Amino acid sequence: MPDRVFDGSKLRDRRVAKRLSQADLAAGLSVKTNAVYRWENRLATPPQERLPAIAAMVGAELDELFPRLGPPNLADLRCDAGMRQSDTTRYTKTASPMPIRAAEQGKRTLSDEAVTALAAAYNVTRAELLAAQRRSFGHDVPAIEPEKATPSPQVVDTIAGKIKYLQTELYDGALLSDADLASSGNRKSGRSLLTEELVRNLRVGGLTTAPDDVLEALALAFDVPPVFFRSSDPEIGRLVVSTRAVRSQFTVMAARGGEQEISQDVRDQLRDFISDTMAEILGSDADDVPT
Repeated sequence: MPDRVFDGSKLRDRRVAKRLSQADLAAGLSVKTNAVYRWENRLATPPQERLPAIAAMVGAELDELFPRLGPPNLADLRCDAGMRQSDTTRYTKTASPMPIRAAEQGKRTLSDEAVTALAAAYNVTRAELLAAQRRSFGHDVPAIEPEKATPSPQVVDTIAGKIKYLQTELYDGALLSDADLASSGNRKSGRSLLTEELVRNLRVGGLTTAPDDVLEALALAFDVPPVFFRSSDPEIGRLVVSTRAVRSQFTVMAARGGEQEISQDVRDQLRDFISDTMAEILGSDADDVPT
């Protein structure tokens, strides 16, 4: 696929409109002022992975300032996320970026685990990443149309319904296997309470009830509190899932090194806000909630 179109004069115009000097822009990007001079005068072109940061510095949308003339391949998605190949190893859990390099060069496809991890890191869906991978292998794949917004699913007051709700809201429609869920729940609970067959029956509605210790192990498998499966209040279900989603976002941010970019003052304000919010929700008992 073609690189994003870089126009040095457009960058200069946006920089001036933002009242930034070349030195200001260079400092924000951790490059030399001469590099910005060369970009704006068409003497050089910045690496594609720098374009998102450049657009952000001058307050422009990436697609508006540096448009792309076709749908992205794997390398394009990585660059749009502001990453070099070496930056991806923290997500793929590999010692080197060779799997990424091989996939971007159309030599070997990514593992399913890497697809899931990189889709989250690049802030795209699995479908978009898989389509980009096919383009890297020379296939003509049209751009993935954004999905139309659909009403959020309701929390159904059955074990099967709640598992379906988790599947939709937290796992993008793709759960771990029943065997993996059983293994995870048993490991976290320290007891052999779940089997593959039991999890399957609970998931498809073959069983509609289960002992409290089984529900607790199931909750541990999904990394949610037991109250999610025990309560019949849909608001509690939505609160659990919303909180879990926020925690996942912070986990991704930390993996990207985001927490190092947050000043201690901001961290303290966030901590106070979370503490105050919990106190408002739970009442005086929230005073003992760790922050």
